[in-house]
Amino acid sequence: MTYAWSEAAEERARQVIARYPRPRSAMMPLLYIAMKEDLDRGADRLTEDGMRRVAELVGVTPAQVVAVASFYTMYKRDRVGRYLVSVCTSLSCWLDGADEVLHAVEAEAGVPAGRTDREGTITPEHVECIGACGGAPAVQVNYEFVEGVTPGKAREMVRWLRSEEPGTVTGDELQTRFGGRTAFPWAIPEPAGASGPVPACASLGTAVPSNGRVPDLDTSETAGNGDLPMILTDRMNRHPVNSHALATYEATGGYSALRRVLGDPVMTPAGITDDIKASMLRGRGGAGFPAGVKWSFLAPARPSYLVVNADESEPGTFKDRQLMERDPHQMLEGVVIASYASEVNHAFVYIRGEYPKAARRVEAAVEEAYRAGLLGRDILGSGYDLEVTVHLGAGAYICGEETALLNSLEGRRGEPRLKPPYFPAAKGLYMMPTIVNNVETLTNVPWIIMAGGAAYASIGPEGSPGKRMCSISGHVNRPGNYEIVEGLTWRELIFDLAGGIRNGNRLKAWVPGGASAPWFVPELHLDTEVTKEAIDGNGSMTGSGAVIVMDHTTDMVAAAERLVRFFAHESCGQCTPCREGTVWIDLILRRIMDRQGRPVDPDLLLDVSDNISPGLNWPPAMTTICPLGPSAVSPVVSLLRYFRDEVDGYLEQADLLQQANLVPVSIGRAR
Repeated sequence: MTYAWSEAAEERARQVIARYPRPRSAMMPLLYIAMKEDLDRGADRLTEDGMRRVAELVGVTPAQVVAVASFYTMYKRDRVGRYLVSVCTSLSCWLDGADEVLHAVEAEAGVPAGRTDREGTITPEHVECIGACGGAPAVQVNYEFVEGVTPGKAREMVRWLRSEEPGTVTGDELQTRFGGRTAFPWAIPEPAGASGPVPACASLGTAVPSNGRVPDLDTSETAGNGDLPMILTDRMNRHPVNSHALATYEATGGYSALRRVLGDPVMTPAGITDDIKASMLRGRGGAGFPAGVKWSFLAPARPSYLVVNADESEPGTFKDRQLMERDPHQMLEGVVIASYASEVNHAFVYIRGEYPKAARRVEAAVEEAYRAGLLGRDILGSGYDLEVTVHLGAGAYICGEETALLNSLEGRRGEPRLKPPYFPAAKGLYMMPTIVNNVETLTNVPWIIMAGGAAYASIGPEGSPGKRMCSISGHVNRPGNYEIVEGLTWRELIFDLAGGIRNGNRLKAWVPGGASAPWFVPELHLDTEVTKEAIDGNGSMTGSGAVIVMDHTTDMVAAAERLVRFFAHESCGQCTPCREGTVWIDLILRRIMDRQGRPVDPDLLLDVSDNISPGLNWPPAMTTICPLGPSAVSPVVSLLRYFRDEVDGYLEQADLLQQANLVPVSIGRAR
């Protein structure tokens, strides 16, 4: 039988290709269409025929398509069941018992992670961070979220999937049936039928069903700043059911900044950039580079592009997900203003594939904006044109690195580029000048335009002004996202805002800025200010604003191994020190945890780490194209600096077992 896509899929493919300046950039969304077509016709994976059709559509060889598809975890080229049950086992979820949840799913499915049951119904898998750290342990079923899952509820969920075989799996139903604590203080219901896999589906609108409810509304997790304005979360606090809709956005002042920018002749592109410089707004994606300065670096060649980095994948980070789900127009208005200031006429929003609800919300907001004349040709009668394309990733942390993201957006493997010469502002997307900004960074822009850069710079400490989102997860009583002014202490952040340590336990350590950041400990850092300068001065970084808190019951060797495992899994493989070194560090840590460690292993860990990042300092020296490899060194150095006694404890057990000629039967874990 001749292989062919359905007429609807072919039409969808044509529409997708038309959204990009170059056909190859459509490869990733076309692979989703191919996989959906293959699954709908009874296949149990993305087939070679499907990939061959993608190659024909974008004008590359089948081998090039296979090279791309094999790079990303969400394109399933091996057998997969009707329901893919993905259990996050990264650090935040692990701290809350994710391993037990995974074991429950495997036991009920009757197969280990990565295998599919005999009936072709259930495929369990363990995955790295999926951006629901505040609702740990988190699970996805066909990429739809269910958070706060217990082992018992996980078993119930597998039984329900088997017995009911629902035609669609929606996040709302999963959360209601099987979920517990969520990452955000409330959950906005979606329209009936809104479900994944998102990338192969059309937009689903923004209407809320008449029976929609807002459970347990509590805005405290975004508050804590006294009389200072809530810039990022004000609208979602005051309008929790429909903050994402255009009508709500405009009724609360939304797009006023854009109207001012396009309607006031005094507001020139250069003047807007100067105002962003005056605000001292720093990038909120991790590097903390001043946004206005980045805009001013844009080379004069045209066309130029703006790319929104919404590939939020750092363990412990889930702030951008909330901003996109709850208030996508605020980000979108920032996109249009930044594009106008940078003389850009095509912008892209690159959203990680594991964020289906956020993707639907942003796609719907873009369509609303087009219909309202806020995007497209001659925006608001100003003569300014801007096209916006929403692009879905497919499961690769490395694509959060800006040059890897650009490669991915071009329809290539998400491998970082050398800098120099490939600084995006000079040689970015399609080798043209490109601005890459984070979601939270752009979400600040409308407020700055309305209030002025000086007003933003006056909020908070001089070196770290403005507002920022802080994601707190782990062993705290109130995990979630907090909109904060920097300058408070870690004691205030952990014990006041986040409610202190669960079960009355003692604070042992915390990761202050995402998985890449060296750890802090209470004996040295609890009264340190939460500012870039103070954190940098203590040998760590603010990073993505992700704080992972660990109490005194945590096995710190196992915690370090969880983080190293993440980086080893997510390495793109380009650079030998990262590709080989991260795996060796993980193997050594696992050997220690298996009570088979050797006295030389601590020094060996440092030696391997030093080959990845010479000197073992922070910021790291690099032997790699991007910082991923050196980031894996941070937990090792932190472990041996602050918790060497726990490593020695494992080594003593290994020595005793060796003397007794016994075989170890367990490995370290969170107790």
